[in-house]
Amino acid sequence: MDDLKRFEEEKRERHWDPKERWLVIQETITWAEAQLPEPRNSRQACLEKQARILKSMALDKGGK
Repeated sequence: MDDLKRFEEEKRERHWDPKERWLVIQETITWAEAQLPEPRNSRQACLEKQARILKSMALDKGGK
């Protein structure tokens, strides 16, 4: 079974065109990077946090 698996993997590797393989690798990296969540301290995240804090402060002042 291991020989058959190895043989099939080697056969698949032989059929890859180097240019196509590189393009697929680049596309995969681009896709994976797009799946990452936004960094915690990004500009957008900081602005959203600031808006939540200001809204909370406004509600606190209005309720007193």
